[in-house]
Amino acid sequence: MGSIRSFYFLRPYLVRIITPMGNERDRVISITLSESEWQAFVARQPQPVDWLRQQIKSQVDAAPPRKESQSAA
Repeated sequence: MGSIRSFYFLRPYLVRIITPMGNERDRVISITLSESEWQAFVARQPQPVDWLRQQIKSQVDAAPPRKESQSAA
């Protein structure tokens, strides 16, 4: 059985970047909830990630554009 190195780096010259890199990046939000808070939330929203994503998107769509100096890092 070959090593991981030989598997991933067997022919590094074949690796090519297909698209140019842009300035876009994904963001992650972390929220700390107690177990009881989490259970109560999931009882109301069985798909919590989808629900949170939709809430954020609807806020972004409804909000007027923010000034550059107020944007989040």
